[in-house]
Amino acid sequence: MRKYVLIQILLFVFISVWANEIDNFFPAAELKTGILCSDEVFIRRTYLTLTGRLPQVEQVKAFLSSKKELKRSELINQILDSEEYIRYMQMRWGDILRIKSEFPSNLWPNGVQAYNRWLYEKLASNTPYNNIVKELLLSKGSNFKSPAVNFYRAFLKKTPENIYKNIDLLFLGNRNQSDDGAKCFSQIQYKKTKEWKEEIVFVDIHKNFYSTSVTMPDKKVIQLNKGEDWRVGYLDWLTNKSNKRFSAVMANRLWYWIFGQGIVNDPDDWGAHNPPSNPKLMDYLANQFVVLNYDMKAFSRLILNSKTYQSLSTPTSNFVPQRLQAEIIVDALADITGISDAYRSRVPEPFSFFPIGTRSVDLGDATVSSSTLELFGRVSRDVSLESQRSNKLTSKQLLYLMNSSELEERLRKSVKLNFICQNQKNIAGVCDEITLLILSRYASNEEKLLFKEFSVNNKLNLRDLATTIAWTQINSTEFLYNH
Repeated sequence: MRKYVLIQILLFVFISVWANEIDNFFPAAELKTGILCSDEVFIRRTYLTLTGRLPQVEQVKAFLSSKKELKRSELINQILDSEEYIRYMQMRWGDILRIKSEFPSNLWPNGVQAYNRWLYEKLASNTPYNNIVKELLLSKGSNFKSPAVNFYRAFLKKTPENIYKNIDLLFLGNRNQSDDGAKCFSQIQYKKTKEWKEEIVFVDIHKNFYSTSVTMPDKKVIQLNKGEDWRVGYLDWLTNKSNKRFSAVMANRLWYWIFGQGIVNDPDDWGAHNPPSNPKLMDYLANQFVVLNYDMKAFSRLILNSKTYQSLSTPTSNFVPQRLQAEIIVDALADITGISDAYRSRVPEPFSFFPIGTRSVDLGDATVSSSTLELFGRVSRDVSLESQRSNKLTSKQLLYLMNSSELEERLRKSVKLNFICQNQKNIAGVCDEITLLILSRYASNEEKLLFKEFSVNNKLNLRDLATTIAWTQINSTEFLYNH
């Protein structure tokens, strides 16, 4: 036990030192060193970034009142160890792995459930990134009993060329490449069984091929010997610590998931045509990812503890204000009103309804959706590109937030707002509690005064005023953006 605690302390010390190193790659004027975001912004930003959910009111109050010197680091650790973090990362991985029941992946609900369960277990056990990739690419067997094989079933065209093209895009960020490496995947075969929608992915190791080797972009030669799984040689090359592109692409993707913008942007478009905005920082992060043995949680902790991440959001800072993702907006509206969207599978084998209160982040299947999710740009999971997600604020979205009778009714019936009005007997208290719920901060004196004047002028009771306050804040850029 003492040894474990010592290891944790040493890791924390190293993470703190390495986090400070990140800040050194930015000019003082760009980083604005010392100008950190407020605690209110930090807790909201970090919960949204890591869990896709607004912090609970009691969590905000406790954090803002804490006088601990290391309370930000403690909060980061707490969130990284939470169930909500695992679920949100599962959604982000599901996007790039294209986990979907229907076209074009056609994994079907049973395959989707098995694949999601496998992914959850990998994230919950904090399996290193390189090992996750190995399990995916070396998978074989039934799509129900060996869930990782759904990786090979999610391709519309199951040719070696298309499989390799997608692997090269996902793990090396190459959009335009030769098909030479496709030979390593030419042994993959598929066969149906008598079980409904079951498919077996297997490797024909006795397959004859006209070529006995493959030369990779770095001139490394992979031998294709009969009687061997040719994927093994490719994996040895791909995940070798000397392959800096492999570690750099995922390090950059994690940076993108945190900051909303990659050092290489788009994060899945690497090459001489699209160099990193900060090459030295990119090299440093790629190396640190390897030093941390591809531990995604430890690597994220490294970034989150830096001043670069915790800096005030300004036109010159690195944290780019991002419109909240569709799932986050929909789940936040459900949390605020206590009324969530209803979800059901459109695939009839098996046709299924999701339990009332299911978060959209937890759906795990892009075929399952709602009109509100579609309105705010939920990912289709048709391709493995980060750019498939649109977080642009549109006129239709604004009209929905401002004029939707359905949203107005949800606010009027909100259990949360009812509870606040029952426990707060004056306008100032109601204003504070609603602002904590929606914006993760206390209301300013100016806001309290404005809402008080509005209430008096319009002769509103406390409950009607609560609806007005909530609707006003939901329509603010402060709510709609992670900043």
